[in-house]
Amino acid sequence: MGSKSFALDVADVAVLFKNALLVAVAAFLTTIVNSIGSLDLGTYTPLVVPMVTVILDTIIKWTKDNSQASPDPEPAPDGE
Repeated sequence: MGSKSFALDVADVAVLFKNALLVAVAAFLTTIVNSIGSLDLGTYTPLVVPMVTVILDTIIKWTKDNSQASPDPEPAPDGE
């Protein structure tokens, strides 16, 4: 954040709102994930639970910043 002490500029406010949105999404997803174990839809439960899990994982990946390439892993040491 590039603003002076005790002041916020537009960029700072945008970052704060983005973080607040991500926290709200995380809280919502946490609530859903915690209750998915007790989900009872009768015979459809084994079908619905994996689908909900994949959808939640997709939402989590969508909300993350994936624009930067991940660093290359360190090479494995030689056996010599």
